[in-house]
Amino acid sequence: MQTATAIWIILAALSTAVVGGVYLGFSVLVMPALDGDARPTGVMKRINALAPRSPFMLAFTVSALSCGTSIVLVLLDLITGAVAAWAAVIGVAGAVLGLAGFVITAAINVPLNNRLAEAAANDEAAFAAFQRPWRRANSTRGAASLAGAAALLTSLLS
Repeated sequence: MQTATAIWIILAALSTAVVGGVYLGFSVLVMPALDGDARPTGVMKRINALAPRSPFMLAFTVSALSCGTSIVLVLLDLITGAVAAWAAVIGVAGAVLGLAGFVITAAINVPLNNRLAEAAANDEAAFAAFQRPWRRANSTRGAASLAGAAALLTSLLS
Protein backbone atom coordinates (compact mmCIF):
# COMPACT_ATOMS: atom_id res chain seq x y z
CA MET A 1 0.00 0.00 0.00
CA GLN A 2 1.30 3.42 -0.94
CA THR A 3 2.06 5.83 1.91
CA ALA A 4 -0.44 8.41 0.64
CA THR A 5 -3.17 5.76 0.58
CA ALA A 6 -2.37 4.73 4.15
CA ILE A 7 -2.50 8.36 5.32
CA TRP A 8 -5.93 8.87 3.71
CA ILE A 9 -7.17 5.61 5.22
CA ILE A 10 -6.00 6.69 8.69
CA LEU A 11 -7.72 10.05 8.26
CA ALA A 12 -10.89 8.31 7.05
CA ALA A 13 -10.81 5.81 9.93
CA LEU A 14 -10.27 8.42 12.63
CA SER A 15 -12.84 10.90 11.36
CA THR A 16 -15.38 8.15 10.70
CA ALA A 17 -14.84 6.74 14.20
CA VAL A 18 -15.43 10.20 15.69
CA VAL A 19 -18.63 10.62 13.68
CA GLY A 20 -19.84 7.12 14.57
CA GLY A 21 -19.08 7.74 18.23
CA VAL A 22 -21.13 10.94 18.21
CA TYR A 23 -24.05 9.13 16.57
CA LEU A 24 -23.86 6.26 19.04
CA GLY A 25 -23.55 8.63 21.99
CA PHE A 26 -26.57 10.53 20.80
CA SER A 27 -28.57 7.29 20.52
CA VAL A 28 -27.70 6.00 23.96
CA LEU A 29 -27.58 9.27 25.94
CA VAL A 30 -29.43 12.17 24.35
CA MET A 31 -32.47 10.50 22.83
CA PRO A 32 -33.33 8.53 25.99
CA ALA A 33 -33.00 11.76 28.01
CA LEU A 34 -35.47 13.46 25.68
CA ASP A 35 -38.04 10.77 26.47
CA GLY A 36 -38.43 12.21 29.93
CA ASP A 37 -38.21 15.86 28.93
CA ALA A 38 -41.32 18.01 29.00
CA ARG A 39 -40.26 19.76 25.76
CA PRO A 40 -38.51 17.17 23.55
CA THR A 41 -39.56 18.85 20.29
CA GLY A 42 -38.14 22.22 21.30
CA VAL A 43 -34.89 20.71 22.58
CA MET A 44 -34.39 18.60 19.44
CA LYS A 45 -35.13 21.60 17.25
CA ARG A 46 -32.40 23.57 19.04
CA ILE A 47 -29.94 20.68 18.68
CA ASN A 48 -30.74 20.44 14.96
CA ALA A 49 -30.25 24.18 14.53
CA LEU A 50 -26.85 24.11 16.26
CA ALA A 51 -25.48 20.92 14.67
CA PRO A 52 -24.67 22.37 11.21
CA ARG A 53 -22.58 25.10 12.85
CA SER A 54 -20.78 22.84 15.31
CA PRO A 55 -17.22 21.46 15.22
CA PHE A 56 -18.85 18.09 14.50
CA MET A 57 -19.34 19.25 10.90
CA LEU A 58 -15.56 19.20 10.36
CA ALA A 59 -15.35 15.50 11.28
CA PHE A 60 -18.53 14.78 9.28
CA THR A 61 -17.15 16.45 6.14
CA VAL A 62 -13.63 15.05 6.52
CA SER A 63 -15.08 11.56 6.99
CA ALA A 64 -17.02 11.68 3.73
CA LEU A 65 -14.20 13.25 1.71
CA SER A 66 -11.48 10.99 3.09
CA CYS A 67 -13.61 7.85 2.62
CA GLY A 68 -14.23 8.79 -1.01
CA THR A 69 -10.55 9.57 -1.56
CA SER A 70 -9.54 6.31 0.13
CA ILE A 71 -11.71 4.29 -2.24
CA VAL A 72 -10.03 5.83 -5.28
CA LEU A 73 -6.51 5.43 -3.87
CA VAL A 74 -7.05 1.84 -2.72
CA LEU A 75 -8.38 0.88 -6.16
CA LEU A 76 -5.41 2.55 -7.83
CA ASP A 77 -3.07 0.67 -5.48
CA LEU A 78 -4.88 -2.57 -6.33
CA ILE A 79 -4.46 -1.96 -10.06
CA THR A 80 -0.74 -1.30 -9.64
CA GLY A 81 -0.24 -4.23 -7.28
CA ALA A 82 0.70 -2.01 -4.32
CA VAL A 83 -1.90 -3.58 -2.03
CA ALA A 84 -3.07 -7.12 -1.35
CA ALA A 85 -6.51 -7.93 -2.73
CA TRP A 86 -7.92 -8.78 0.72
CA ALA A 87 -6.74 -5.43 2.12
CA ALA A 88 -8.25 -3.60 -0.83
CA VAL A 89 -11.61 -5.31 -0.35
CA ILE A 90 -11.65 -4.55 3.38
CA GLY A 91 -10.48 -0.97 2.81
CA VAL A 92 -13.09 -0.24 0.15
CA ALA A 93 -15.80 -1.90 2.25
CA GLY A 94 -14.81 0.22 5.24
CA ALA A 95 -14.86 3.41 3.20
CA VAL A 96 -18.25 2.50 1.72
CA LEU A 97 -19.60 1.95 5.24
CA GLY A 98 -18.21 5.34 6.23
CA LEU A 99 -19.95 6.92 3.25
CA ALA A 100 -23.15 5.09 4.17
CA GLY A 101 -23.29 7.14 7.36
CA PHE A 102 -23.13 10.31 5.27
CA VAL A 103 -25.83 9.07 2.87
CA ILE A 104 -28.16 7.99 5.70
CA THR A 105 -27.77 11.43 7.23
CA ALA A 106 -28.63 13.20 3.98
CA ALA A 107 -31.41 10.84 2.93
CA ILE A 108 -33.16 10.17 6.26
CA ASN A 109 -32.00 12.18 9.27
CA VAL A 110 -31.88 15.63 7.65
CA PRO A 111 -35.36 15.35 6.07
CA LEU A 112 -36.75 14.19 9.44
CA ASN A 113 -35.00 17.11 11.14
CA ASN A 114 -36.46 19.51 8.58
CA ARG A 115 -39.96 18.12 9.14
CA LEU A 116 -39.56 18.51 12.91
CA ALA A 117 -38.32 22.09 12.44
CA GLU A 118 -41.76 23.00 11.07
CA ALA A 119 -43.50 21.79 14.25
CA ALA A 120 -44.29 23.97 17.23
CA ALA A 121 -41.79 23.68 20.08
CA ASN A 122 -44.39 22.01 22.32
CA ASP A 123 -45.80 19.63 19.68
CA GLU A 124 -45.41 16.25 21.36
CA ALA A 125 -47.15 14.43 18.51
CA ALA A 126 -44.53 15.74 16.07
CA PHE A 127 -41.74 14.40 18.28
CA ALA A 128 -43.51 11.06 18.70
CA ALA A 129 -43.72 10.67 14.90
CA PHE A 130 -40.10 11.82 14.52
CA GLN A 131 -38.24 9.86 17.14
CA ARG A 132 -38.63 6.21 16.08
CA PRO A 133 -37.46 6.57 12.43
CA TRP A 134 -34.80 9.11 13.44
CA ARG A 135 -33.41 6.83 16.16
CA ARG A 136 -33.37 3.85 13.82
CA ALA A 137 -31.50 5.81 11.15
CA ASN A 138 -29.15 7.34 13.72
CA SER A 139 -28.25 3.95 15.19
CA THR A 140 -27.76 2.52 11.70
CA ARG A 141 -25.44 5.32 10.63
CA GLY A 142 -23.54 5.01 13.91
CA ALA A 143 -23.04 1.26 13.49
CA ALA A 144 -22.07 1.67 9.83
CA SER A 145 -19.56 4.39 10.68
CA LEU A 146 -17.93 2.44 13.51
CA ALA A 147 -17.79 -0.76 11.46
CA GLY A 148 -16.33 1.25 8.58
CA ALA A 149 -13.64 2.73 10.81
CA ALA A 150 -12.70 -0.74 12.08
CA ALA A 151 -12.52 -2.12 8.54
CA LEU A 152 -10.42 0.82 7.36
CA LEU A 153 -7.93 0.23 10.15
CA THR A 154 -7.91 -3.51 9.48
CA SER A 155 -7.02 -2.86 5.84
CA LEU A 156 -3.74 -1.30 7.01
CA LEU A 157 -2.52 -4.64 8.36
CA SER A 158 -1.27 -5.83 4.98
